[in-house]
Amino acid sequence: MSATATAGARGIHRLGTLVTAGGERLADARLAWRIIGDQEAAREHGWIVVFHALTGSADVTAWWGPLVGDGRPLDTGRHAVLCANLLGSCHGSTGPRSWRGGPPDAFPALAPADLAQAVELLLRHLGIDRVALAAGGSLGGMVALEWARRTACTVDRLVVIAAPAATSAQAIAWNAAQRLAIEADPRWRGGRYAAHEPPVGGLAAARAIAMMSYRSPAEFRQRFGRGSTRVPGRYDVEHWLRRHGEKLVARFDAASYWCLLGVMDRHDLGDLRTAARATAARVGTVTGVGIDRDVLYEAREVRHWVEAYRAAGARARYAEIASVYGHDAFLIEWDQVAAILRGD
Repeated sequence: MSATATAGARGIHRLGTLVTAGGERLADARLAWRIIGDQEAAREHGWIVVFHALTGSADVTAWWGPLVGDGRPLDTGRHAVLCANLLGSCHGSTGPRSWRGGPPDAFPALAPADLAQAVELLLRHLGIDRVALAAGGSLGGMVALEWARRTACTVDRLVVIAAPAATSAQAIAWNAAQRLAIEADPRWRGGRYAAHEPPVGGLAAARAIAMMSYRSPAEFRQRFGRGSTRVPGRYDVEHWLRRHGEKLVARFDAASYWCLLGVMDRHDLGDLRTAARATAARVGTVTGVGIDRDVLYEAREVRHWVEAYRAAGARARYAEIASVYGHDAFLIEWDQVAAILRGD
């Protein structure tokens, strides 16, 4: 397509060969993207760029639907909303299973900076130089932080939800347990599994482990307790975990999941003064959002980098979502997320 995007468009951008932060080469890389909204309005008011979380896609309406539309926080009447499927994923962008540069187990070890680089190349290709709002949660927040310190765009506001400055040992442990579950599936075969025989058991188990970190003990206690009302001999909480595993294997690839867990593990902004100053040179206002009952990336971790950014001269503020839903609150608490995205 031409370097100017059209409203309501979808596409695949050929990135060519990327050199990763670790010095590896990712040949024939591609990035899938989707735009919703008015390009002419975006030229006047600025674009909105959204970064998705671990199992998201470029279809932002599939996971942030209530926030998208004319007059909504992701306002398609005044802006155009761009979301790219992150590198390493399996919804159109280059990932371990779709990579044409080598076998899945040789796929480069990506970091958030690499995913940010790919999105920045897409923005340049599309001719986008002004962003009214950039936002992302969890993995998307990590990528947004890296993108904001290196973009050539002028950015009015950056909103980062439930993402720390560096992934903690506890969060790495949660991810390691998920990788172990995938690797324990005999079908895994180091990521070289047959398309008709994916390691669905391992991926489902990994998702169950993840869900324990995505929700809070308070929700488990209030919602499930020790109830056993769904399947005889099975606790309701186990039934819920199994259903989440079943739903994920129907829409996501195990190798991409394994890969993106590693991306999150490698998240580390390094010296926060340096990151803050680079971001402040590009972004008007930075909002870091913690979630009060998040056990994966604790609210205090978000507050820490916000305070460091502010101390280094960035216009940074901290906001907090109060929710029994824990880490997943940014995908559930629509009113609170909407207010934050609007800048209320």
